[in-house]
Amino acid sequence: MAGHAGDGLVGSRVLVVEDEFILAWDVERELYAAGCASVKLVTLVPEALQELQYWRPDVVLLDLRLRDGRSSMPIADTLDERAIPFVILTGQSPDAVSERHRDRPFLLKPCPTDTVVATLRQALQGRRTTTTPGQA
Repeated sequence: MAGHAGDGLVGSRVLVVEDEFILAWDVERELYAAGCASVKLVTLVPEALQELQYWRPDVVLLDLRLRDGRSSMPIADTLDERAIPFVILTGQSPDAVSERHRDRPFLLKPCPTDTVVATLRQALQGRRTTTTPGQA
């Protein structure tokens, strides 16, 4: 999946908050192939919040529950306050998302990497959509 002029991801900075390493690496590889300038991977809530103090991504992929069992909703709140678009990727039900963020793009694991990348592209372009596997 190569990036091209006019592609919302070309030159962008993406933060991937995901604790499944293989998925995170697959997404990272596809994001670079789509033309992203920078992709950072983090696996814990405090790590993500610290990263956001010093770096402003253009869009974020956000797993709902991370390795330490903590909800990523504090990250979602921070992103919302800073007007940074994000996509929720989780194995949990949409009901696990706080009411404040229910209109965010939502992907249910397992989800094809190309669908994840396409949804990040849409979020970056300002479109809020709900997507399930098989849709893009």
